[in-house]
Amino acid sequence: MYSTVNRQNIYFQKVGKGKNLILIHGWGTDVSSFWQLIDFLKDNFTLWLVDLPGFGRSDLPTKEFSILDFARIIAEFIKENNIKRPAIFGHSYGGKIAIKLAKVYPNLIDKLILEGSSGIKPEKNLFHSLIFPFVKIAHFLLPDIFHARSKIRNKLYKKLQSDYAEAGRMKNIFLNTLKEDLTADLSKIQAETLLIWGERDRAIPLKYGKKMYQLLKNSKLVILEDMGHFPHAKWPERVAYFVKDFV
Repeated sequence: MYSTVNRQNIYFQKVGKGKNLILIHGWGTDVSSFWQLIDFLKDNFTLWLVDLPGFGRSDLPTKEFSILDFARIIAEFIKENNIKRPAIFGHSYGGKIAIKLAKVYPNLIDKLILEGSSGIKPEKNLFHSLIFPFVKIAHFLLPDIFHARSKIRNKLYKKLQSDYAEAGRMKNIFLNTLKEDLTADLSKIQAETLLIWGERDRAIPLKYGKKMYQLLKNSKLVILEDMGHFPHAKWPERVAYFVKDFV
């Protein structure tokens, strides 16, 4: 199904019955990333799975979006579809959007669930500090014979576990929103919050989950042993248990 939000076509799926729960996917994915989780939640919740602008079947953003712009899309989607006080589940980049949504629109949502969420600007190590300038310089100086320059650049970005290489027409948005640090927003969020983190999350390490737990006034942290960045896909039954218990 589609909903027109701020003159953009936003694709969504609605499944189940019960309390409203909106699922916001991470960067580079879409509603399908939550399909393993649906069967364990659909009997307890009306699930709203939303493709963010630029992902899945939704329109590309009409401008270079900020995190606030993405949050506004979700806020308007809630209003457009008359969704009463939904709980919000945000994974990774979707968690960052959920944080901004909870901060700017506190009366629009109920509880907040953040799984492996971004939002706190990551620390730069020496490798990151050296490689990013090198990639940019190489882009301008290396001849692009047989697309060698592009291949080298993409391999280096993948080495950094960055989604930049696959960002396509969303590259500027990716870079701009990556810089946005929501640390100050976290301490201002009033919503009761559940943090779910994989013990072995390499994309957004557990230390950031622990820091969020310290900053969020009304929060609980669940650490899943031997899990990485996608607990809801690898262990959906367990994630669903904590979601149902919390909401």
